[in-house]
This record gives sequence, C-alpha cells and structure tokens, in this order.
Amino acid sequence: MSEQNGYSPEVVRNQLRKILSSPKFQASKKQHMFLSYVVEETLRGRAADLKAYTIALDVYNRDESFDSQTDPIIRVEAGRLRRGLDYYYATEGKGDEVIIHIPKGGYRPLFIQSDSQKLVENSAEKAALSNAEFPKHSIAVLPIKNLSDDSARDYFTEGLTEELTSELARYQDILVIASQSSLQFKDNGKSYRHIGNDIGARFLLEGTIQISKNALKASFRLIDSKTSEQVWQNNYKNVFNPANLILMQEEITQSVVGCIADQFGALTRVLSRESRKTIPVSVQSYDAVLRFHHFENTLTKKAFEMAFSALERAVKSDPDYGLAWSTLGHLLADNHALMFREIESSLDKAERFAKKGVALIPENQFAHDALALVYFHRGDKQLFLRHAGEALLLNPNAPYIVGVAGWHMMLLGEWERGRALLHKGMRLNPLHPTWFYLAPFTYHYHRGAYEQAYLYAIKFNYPQLFWDQVMRASSLAMLQDYEAAEKVVKELLELIPDFVSHARQLIRGYIKVAEVEDKIISGLQHAGLGDIR
Repeated sequence: MSEQNGYSPEVVRNQLRKILSSPKFQASKKQHMFLSYVVEETLRGRAADLKAYTIALDVYNRDESFDSQTDPIIRVEAGRLRRGLDYYYATEGKGDEVIIHIPKGGYRPLFIQSDSQKLVENSAEKAALSNAEFPKHSIAVLPIKNLSDDSARDYFTEGLTEELTSELARYQDILVIASQSSLQFKDNGKSYRHIGNDIGARFLLEGTIQISKNALKASFRLIDSKTSEQVWQNNYKNVFNPANLILMQEEITQSVVGCIADQFGALTRVLSRESRKTIPVSVQSYDAVLRFHHFENTLTKKAFEMAFSALERAVKSDPDYGLAWSTLGHLLADNHALMFREIESSLDKAERFAKKGVALIPENQFAHDALALVYFHRGDKQLFLRHAGEALLLNPNAPYIVGVAGWHMMLLGEWERGRALLHKGMRLNPLHPTWFYLAPFTYHYHRGAYEQAYLYAIKFNYPQLFWDQVMRASSLAMLQDYEAAEKVVKELLELIPDFVSHARQLIRGYIKVAEVEDKIISGLQHAGLGDIR
C-alpha cells in the first residue's frame, strides 16, 4: 500500500486510533465507524468509491433502495463528523503531527501535516476551527464535592456528577464535555478560566453535597469560564433517607439541569444576550437560533424580525443545520398565529421547514416540537399528539418541552393531561416564560372561575401582545367590572386599531376549543368591543 500525503498507512492508522480513543472526539459509535471506514477505504486505494450510497450501505445498514436525495443521513452525519474532528484538533489534538480532514462536498479524507494551510483555505473553515476551540454552548460538570464528614458518601457525589453529565447530554444543541475530562480538576485549585481552556468548555457546573443524619443539603453554581462570573446558583435541602438516595439524586439532577439547559434556562439566557450584540451580517447559525429564543421570551415584532432575518441567512449558509430549519419552521408557525408579518403561505412554509428539520435531526426533541406546533395550528390533534409525544420521549425532563406540550394540550381541550404536564414543566424551571399562563387562564375561564382567570391574565404580562388585553378585558367583563374592562379595550384598540375585524382569527390562533372561543368573544363584547362576527 502506498503512502498517503507522505504518511505511511501505519502512521495514519495510529492517528485514527488516537482520535477514536480520545474523549475530546465527541462522536457517536456510528460516526466512529464512518471515520474508520473512509480512512481504511482510502488507505486501500478505494477512495474513488466513497459515495453517500456506499457509506449508507456499508456503515449505516441501509438497503439498496437508498436515495441520498430523500434520505440525508450521510450528509448530516458527515457534517457532525467534521465538527467532531474540528473540536478534537482544536483541543487535545492541537500538537498532533497528522490531521485527518474530510473536505466539504465529498467523503474522501485528506491526511495533512499539522502546520499545513490546506485545511483552512477559506475563511469559513478558519472561523470553524477558531470557534471550535471554545464552543459557546459547551458545558462541563466539575466533580461534585462531598462536604460530609463521612468519605463513604463520595459514591453519591460521584454518581451525581455522572447523572448530571448524562442528563445534560439529552439536550442535543448543547456540547457536553465527558466527565472523565473534568476529573483531573478535582480539588486542584486552578482558575475557572484555566479549566475552561484546558477542557474546551465555556460553562462549568460545580456543586457541593452535605449529608448529615437527618438532612441532605446541596448547592450548585454555573460559572462562565470566559469571565469567571457566576451566572446561576441554587440551593436544595431535603430530609435525608438512605432508602431513597437514587430518587433524591434524580430529583436534584432534573431540577439543576432544567434550570440550566432548558430553552429558557440560564445558559441560553446568557448566550441570547450576547447574540443580540452581534452585528447582523456576522451572525453565525447558532446565534440565529439564540435570536429565536430571545423572540420566544419577549414576543415583540422587533425580536421577530431579528430572528427571522438571521434564520433565513442561517439556512442559506448552512443548509444541513437541522436546528436552524426547525427553528425557522417554529418561528413561521408562531407568526401564523400572531401575525407580526404578512408572509404568503406562512403555515405551509412552516410545515415544510419543520419537516426538513426532523429529516435532518430525527433524534432532536426541538425538531419534533416545531413540527407538533405546526400541526397544532392546523388543528390536526392526532399529528400534534404524535410529534409532541416524540419530543417528550426524547427528553421527558426538559422543562420547556414538557411544559409547552401540556400548554398546547390544554388549548386543545385536553385539560387534565395538559395541566399535569404544564405544572411539571413550570416546576422544573421556575424561569419559564409568563406566556405559559395563557393555558391556565383558558382553563379557569372555561370553567367560569373568572377571578382565577383574571389572576392568570395579570401574570401573563405581555402588554405589547394583544393577548394581554384580551385576557384582562374578557375576564374583567365576566366579573362585571365593566369600567375597568372598557379601559383595557381602549389599550387593545390602541395596539391594534382594526382588532374587531380580525378578532376571531387572532383568538383562534391559540384557542382551539370552539366553546371557549365563543366565551372569550362574548366577554370582549361585554367589555364594549363591539360586534365581532
């Protein structure tokens, strides 16, 4: 066998083994097989046969009917593999002599000297390598410290460290550094910035556990290693029961991870603030997704426009980035109901983009959530429940996924099942958005409990969104406080002067139970809004 780019096959195989055994090579077993396959085929002189079709059959067990045009699995996996290699070479592999590189547009690997500039011929790849050194959405769990007098409790803190790492890894848009990488920093006194640079993690989660005879106390902090600032902190206390240690570990894990990694968690909030300071033309694909999260939190027209333009650029520049497609589909589905911008066939486009997201990232909870939202707006309860169920199966403890599934179920009239899920999501992350309160408002309004409905209308607190006035005016009218209700109607008409002509369409955007829709319309009419047809 001949040498490859000046390297013997044995040197290349040694480099391959080094990559595959490194915890810094963040890749699945199939991606390990993918890399091994293309390297071996190239070393054996069969690089010309490396096509999506052959890789699909030989590595991914697809049958001979495989069509890369309808099944993007190889293209998607190749993109993930490239990112995994970039990250490896930006961290542990910095000093390696041989760089294994798979150029975009093909599957034949190149074996390059580490100081060669061929790997970074274009600025996009340069940016990818520099960003890979310190991925903004990366996190590592530092070994949880046992502050108890009994060192035998170490098993609990070690298990909790692993449990936290595993639960964080269920959030597919977050890069979680393997716990083995952080073990070296147990009680070593290094600065957060030093630790972050060493293991390639932007955020560090640290914690302590103290177990006494009757109580278990836990404290956790999320640190931004870039600035050494604490961005989140929480304490937990519970009665200690040795028989329930596993259950206690699970409860702590769900609560901590939900508050950090959720769509409205601490990590996303920090990154979302940063993304809004980025010049629009330089927004990267992940920043575009963060701008969507900002929109979901604020629900303003300005935030919508920023997210929409950023996501449109993202899917053009990175067409294999499934999360961007799903997010764009989600945004257009929101727009269908909230009417921030007039977009032709908005819901049809939302469905097409959301389906593309699911095709590219079928194991991603948010992709199924976006498609579920489309079917919610189409009024297709069966398909909504199917994809909401898929999202819940992928991550049954994600506060947003759980909460928003329950929220939509309640608005579809699945009152009790929806309430249970919504309450669980709100409990797992107390930083949930206040638009969650639309569903309990609807529940109580439907039951005629108008005082409770009004309390949820006050908690909603989005004065720039018409639902705020609709909820307050209709419930005040049903409480026969007509003077206050009429004042709120004036606010509504200042916000949307022609609201009456669009009232039913706007209310139907989220209220899918006809009886509730009619009841809200009746409340608005009693508030003095006029004749709504």
